[in-house]
Amino acid sequence: MISTIQNALEYLDKLGPQKSFQLFRNLGYEALFSISEKVDHKKLLYLSQHLTEKEIVSLIQSISEPILVQLIGESDPADLVFFVKHLGLSELTILAHALPAEDVKRINQALGSKVIVEILQGLGSRESLEYLNSVGLDPFLDLAKSLPSKDFIPLAKALSPEECATWVKKRGVMEIPLLLKEFGTKNALHLLKKIGFSKVLPLLELFGLEELLALATLLSEMKLPRGKKPLQKKKLSSGKKKGKTRR
Repeated sequence: MISTIQNALEYLDKLGPQKSFQLFRNLGYEALFSISEKVDHKKLLYLSQHLTEKEIVSLIQSISEPILVQLIGESDPADLVFFVKHLGLSELTILAHALPAEDVKRINQALGSKVIVEILQGLGSRESLEYLNSVGLDPFLDLAKSLPSKDFIPLAKALSPEECATWVKKRGVMEIPLLLKEFGTKNALHLLKKIGFSKVLPLLELFGLEELLALATLLSEMKLPRGKKPLQKKKLSSGKKKGKTRR
């Protein structure tokens, strides 16, 4: 009871009477202190200070309490504030209900909140989750860490989740960044689009990355002779009258 009173007084002191009473009125005393008893009080106070009253209410109402408690417990509150401000509550709600809080923590630590938002905005939350589920968390993080988001996003759009999972399974992760670096991202993606993933992967398995790059360099330096264009036969127009035959 004493702890509850102290927490209430701290809300009044840090947030001010107006914001505190707005939260109590819109959420209800029981809902607010039910969460504050289950998570670190300092984290909840940080969220209350850096989010608007409307954002706090929407956050607590959008994400079920057990999931929200785990999410706050496993996350840096500054990251949660960044996600709410730049990603939006609807997208954050999808991720919070789809991923365990421990995975969210690992992704935050590996990539940082800014890169995560760039990827999610570039691909969409549901598409990103499809890649994560197809490829696996560790390969997904290794690939995202090895490529800037400006290269990772076009690559993810060029390959389906299943194709990316097949590539990682057969060739590993680290070959992909090397391919994009040596060919150039635009050229590598053009190659995938022109030839097709089903043909590029066997070429890599046949030659290996180094020999394939050497072959591509050799071909680019060749001055190939230009063959003459075949002469096109003139077609008789259907409206042209035939000449009279002599008897």
